[in-house]
Amino acid sequence: MEDLYLEIIKALEKGERLALATLIHRVGSAPRAVGAKYLVKEDGLSFGSVGGGCVEAEVWQGAQKMIQKEEGGVLHFNLTAEQLAAGGLICGGTVDIFVEPLRKEHLEIYREVVKIRQKGGAASLATLISVNDVYFKEEGSKALIKPSGEKVGSLMNEKALEDKIRLESKTVLRESKPRISTLTFQNQRVEILLEPVFSEPTVYIFGGGHVSQQLAPLGKRVHFRVVVIDDREMFANKKRFPDADEILVAEFERCFEQLSIDESSYIVIVTRGHLYDGFVLEQAVKTKACYVGMIGSKKKIRILFEDLLEKGISKEILDRVYAPIGIDIDSETPEEIAVSIVAQLIKVRSQPSS
Repeated sequence: MEDLYLEIIKALEKGERLALATLIHRVGSAPRAVGAKYLVKEDGLSFGSVGGGCVEAEVWQGAQKMIQKEEGGVLHFNLTAEQLAAGGLICGGTVDIFVEPLRKEHLEIYREVVKIRQKGGAASLATLISVNDVYFKEEGSKALIKPSGEKVGSLMNEKALEDKIRLESKTVLRESKPRISTLTFQNQRVEILLEPVFSEPTVYIFGGGHVSQQLAPLGKRVHFRVVVIDDREMFANKKRFPDADEILVAEFERCFEQLSIDESSYIVIVTRGHLYDGFVLEQAVKTKACYVGMIGSKKKIRILFEDLLEKGISKEILDRVYAPIGIDIDSETPEEIAVSIVAQLIKVRSQPSS
């Protein structure tokens, strides 16, 4: 998603014409979830995805027409057996996709979206879909609203409407998923797409070995912020980890003092030996990280857990540690182990927060 937002910014900065498609409603087993996005440029290039071939081809064609007309709207798809066969798909359902031409006035909004995703914070991105069932194409069609009340952009240039949306945004941020909100404002039916904007979750990789080298770029590709920690500079450097957002050279016994680990953090322990794994694990289980995983054999894990139990760490806390780390796919090579770990990170990330 980050790359798609960056493509929006680059295109708007160049004055290019483009449209953004967002999946806003799904019934059945359609291939993508609500909130999936597909960016289509006038020159034909596209980024992202809202579904399989038969859907995406029609969205691309519809987006091109909307770019020319400078009008948006909702595309409805009922994926029949015939359509599925033609598109080579085996999943079906009904989907609604909102397509909106993006304009220069949206540039600062998307710059702020990227800033939040990269630097931290939260906000709700509100986009007017329609007023009295007619696509809203005037200025004031989009606003990024923060919990503090600060905003970028506007909604129909109406503060009263924005105040209503701000209340709706609290639910969107709490549930961490997009929703369609229908409001009555000045005797008009206003339909708005609300999307949560958060910083990307951070995965802290402890150890700079072969598994970490495969894990770091794969984590970035599935939209994690990646931090690599090792106590040896020859293993923790930009040449070995060009994709990492941050690299820290520090002793494992004391490195947590330099880290900002919270409920959106993921901790992966893949150091060069059980002694260092133990140093990291003892500190990791005392954090608020939503995920702690450690590589190792069942024997090694049992020994480390017994040691922590003797130090007063409860069994309930240790039961939350993913060890052995990763989804069981009979992985052997560093590449395969990295795939199994990232698959588990994705699975945990997709679960609703408690």
